[in-house]
Amino acid sequence: MMRTTLLFLCILLTGRAASAQVIDSTGLVRFSDAVLELQNSEFMRSGSLAVSVKAVKEGTNVFALNTERSLPSASTLKLVSTATVLALFGGDFKFQTFLEHDGVLRGDTLAGNLYIHGTGDPSLGSDRFKDYPTASEMISRWVAAVKKAGIKYIKGKVIADASFFDKEAVASTWIWGDMGNYYGAGVQGLNFNENLYRVKFKPGVEPGDPTTVLGTEPSIPYLSFTNQVTTGERGSGDQTIIYSSPLGNNVLLTGTVPAGNAVFTVKGSIPDPAWYTAYALKNALSGNGVVVAEAEPGNEVLLTPNPKKMIDEYKSPPLRELCQQANFWSINLFADVFFKQSGKRLSGSSAFDDAATAITGYWSGRGADLRGFYIKDGSGLSPSGSITAGSLTDILNLSNKDVSFKDFYQSIAILGQNGTVRNLGKGSRAAGNMHAKSGSIEGTRAFAGYVNAKSGALLSFTIIAHKYVPGSNRVISDSLVKLMTLMAEL
Repeated sequence: MMRTTLLFLCILLTGRAASAQVIDSTGLVRFSDAVLELQNSEFMRSGSLAVSVKAVKEGTNVFALNTERSLPSASTLKLVSTATVLALFGGDFKFQTFLEHDGVLRGDTLAGNLYIHGTGDPSLGSDRFKDYPTASEMISRWVAAVKKAGIKYIKGKVIADASFFDKEAVASTWIWGDMGNYYGAGVQGLNFNENLYRVKFKPGVEPGDPTTVLGTEPSIPYLSFTNQVTTGERGSGDQTIIYSSPLGNNVLLTGTVPAGNAVFTVKGSIPDPAWYTAYALKNALSGNGVVVAEAEPGNEVLLTPNPKKMIDEYKSPPLRELCQQANFWSINLFADVFFKQSGKRLSGSSAFDDAATAITGYWSGRGADLRGFYIKDGSGLSPSGSITAGSLTDILNLSNKDVSFKDFYQSIAILGQNGTVRNLGKGSRAAGNMHAKSGSIEGTRAFAGYVNAKSGALLSFTIIAHKYVPGSNRVISDSLVKLMTLMAEL
């Protein structure tokens, strides 16, 4: 009874704002009834449902339920990271990566070190962007630049300069079961190939049989694998968990891969991707006739104060394109780079805690109510981070005032058409009229974004379901999608 009373009180409080938007009262009742049904369902008996719908132009509430309850954001937090970085840097911004040396060139001999100097580009070597070099093409480009400079012998090291960001590659609040997997890749000042590699398994014949690790792509021979992965049922998919530290070379492989595949590939995160980048370039140089005297690559600890001479400058795709990939496909690495980049611009520090404080202060200073806004990273991977539904819709409304809003809006996938929400809401009015970011971590399902409602109003929304009954993911997801389709009818 208490939940019902609270819900109807909420509707009464928001009714005035709803009428100001010329929102159909019948549509609002249908939406409210659906929220009430989910709120009082057996699936949410021990959990929390928070719903915030606001008119973007006026900034007023259309519907609000538990909007001040602090709950995990999951990947809807990527909206904050992309909105912030676009507001601070603009959609035309491009990350730069430099190939440099600090020595003297005598004939074909470089007396000094070769540096790959990153400025945080999360897309360096990614294969997501047409007409931009993949990882192997980027290595080939650098080799060609060295040879074009007339260098055939390097009396020094190939050094990865990742000093643009701090040394905290992962947030202290990420869990051990995430960090070795591709979605838990650490963030450095020099990122490469989205900081991921692929482990190739040969499954056994029958479920329960051991598997064999055939190698990795790209080749990373210095990684040491302990393989506990067994063979699962046919069609069971990737059920592996990869455990590794952000800087260590020992990797534990657990779980199952399905029977019936000659080779089955699983994605992991490269420990110390900056060092790997120097390692890959050093090997490529050696394979192309350029001798590197120091066999072991180095990192920024070895940086010298000597002036650097640039051999090659590479620019990333525009920031608007990076943000679109981050939101369309929920790429944690991209979002956490944006988070650190914004923190560094706002406070001078890219450390996770400092960036969180700076970004919170930025939006609070612009008028967002951020009580209950306790973020730990830019991706939403940290289970201890939390936001309120009202705080996220406040930020979405404020973003509408930015010059970069068009880029931000277009970076969010369209329900029923593309990105992670491409298969949702098909056949409803919401499909094609709603830009939505999905989010999911254990026990939490969330959506946030904008909808062009039937009334003609542009509405911002956040819906978070937390601690629903285990095993009911599909039911909860379907229920939240139903709410979004009804929202479009307002």
